Amino acid sequence: MSLGAVQAAFDSLKADFREARFPVVAGRLAGEALVWGDSLLDLFRNADRGGLEEVDSLARFWVLRYRGMPVSADLAGAPAGVGFVLAFTAFPYLDVMMELWELGELAETAEPDRLRVRCLFDGLDEGAIVTAERAGGGWRFDLMPLYRDKVRALDAFVATRFDGDFDAFIHFYVAEHDLDFDFDQAWRPLSGA
Repeated sequence: MSLGAVQAAFDSLKADFREARFPVVAGRLAGEALVWGDSLLDLFRNADRGGLEEVDSLARFWVLRYRGMPVSADLAGAPAGVGFVLAFTAFPYLDVMMELWELGELAETAEPDRLRVRCLFDGLDEGAIVTAERAGGGWRFDLMPLYRDKVRALDAFVATRFDGDFDAFIHFYVAEHDLDFDFDQAWRPLSGA
């Protein structure tokens, strides 16, 4: 097992993100990212305002953004990886972060088909560790630590620009992008879900 092969697979995953090949990305996820993706899809279908206010800002933004459209996104039957990718990429201003991440050295002794690798952000080790799992002839990745880094970045943005007022942030985003958006619908569970 070669760390270089895992790093190359991660670079390929970054290219899939860059080229918006999201179904491919969803199929290359593993671990906690898939568990969270399944939870995100459940939140999308069933969470009310109280439930959404209990989750992280990126999950909340994704659910509101896609439920508030004139016709809410139809994610019936979507696999867990899709839920994760949609939330991970929901706030496009954070997409540059994926470009700045790269895999560094092993974080611990490698198992035969599973590696835990330090993830560098713009060349710096900020503590994120990505798990890579062998899947057939390739590698799948648990991007949950990178998701958490995106949440922290979004939280910092909302704190700086909107004094931590998430509602003000959502209203600004909708107005800035001139979206046809139904706020009441966005905060309600999907009917018939």
